[in-house]
Amino acid sequence: MPRISESRRRVGAHSPMNWDQARKLLHLAGRHSAETHGGGGVALSGARPSGLSSAHASGLSSAQPGAPSGAHLGSPPCAQHAPTRTETDPFASVRASSLCIASGKGGTGKSVVSASLGSLFAKRGRTLIVDADMGVGNAHILQNIAPDHSFVDVVEGRLSVRDVRVPCRAQLDLVAAGSGVSRMAGLSTYEMHLVACGLEQLELEYKHLIVDSAAGISNQTVAFAAASDVVLIVTTPDVTALTDAYAFLKVLLQRRSDSQPLLVVNRAQSEEEGEHVGERMRAVARRFLGREPRFIGSLPDDRAVVRSVHDRAPAVESEPDSAFAHALQRLSVAMLEELGRYHARGLGRALLRSAGYTPGLT
Repeated sequence: MPRISESRRRVGAHSPMNWDQARKLLHLAGRHSAETHGGGGVALSGARPSGLSSAHASGLSSAQPGAPSGAHLGSPPCAQHAPTRTETDPFASVRASSLCIASGKGGTGKSVVSASLGSLFAKRGRTLIVDADMGVGNAHILQNIAPDHSFVDVVEGRLSVRDVRVPCRAQLDLVAAGSGVSRMAGLSTYEMHLVACGLEQLELEYKHLIVDSAAGISNQTVAFAAASDVVLIVTTPDVTALTDAYAFLKVLLQRRSDSQPLLVVNRAQSEEEGEHVGERMRAVARRFLGREPRFIGSLPDDRAVVRSVHDRAPAVESEPDSAFAHALQRLSVAMLEELGRYHARGLGRALLRSAGYTPGLT
């Protein structure tokens, strides 16, 4: 596996403060009424996030577009509890580092990778898997659990994200997605806010957060990736998988230009094939995008994966001596090292900035 570049500067305690921190310290809340209401999409790094509208600043009960009847801006879910020190002091909160496992198309093994990395990360600290394939989630299958509730209950206003969280094993929890609920694939602004707000509160309790993303390039899918600290794109040697991985990379970089996505090739027949496929992908990206993903390694084509899926368990748990499990062990070390290079922004907090309004950030 290629050595991870050391060229990136570690963001430490002396890194420049961001806009949210500066706004808190300078008490700029009075300017909210002069700022326009934010639109969809994750803001690019360094871009000043959209402020709250005058309705937010004054607590008026104007209905949010996409909100269910009776939902008002005067009492957003994030603001229904007394603020703690971590919510009022931008330097006090320690949020989970977030890794998004993404792919341009289905069937690349993204969920298999997410399940095993979740198990391995949990040995280093409390970890939460977020199934972001909202309409056809299957992350719970590979944990051999059948949750009674999911994100469907969150967006329909019955439960909070904390309420639908379920334990998988020691130090590993899951927030499940809907199964066969088509409208979940295109959440409204208000529904996305409910999801983001719940994650923003929950991520303070974890060290790692893994997003098992939906395949494709929908706005919702790319929003989760752009809000994560690190994005790992999973592809296979298949030309259609590579084509769709390139499409995902292109859209991600358009949404968040400072993103430094990583690439792993799954189902490689050999390390040489994995490296060859990775270089093909990088060469195309260099030529047409002027950017390229960093190849992080390959995972072997291993029948142990089929057996682990049949057993409804992560491969590193059910087939720990397999070549695939050993490769995932190496991948997990590389990914933890990569996450350690960044100050965790907070997945929920970043999603809040892209959801249209941010009631918890004044």
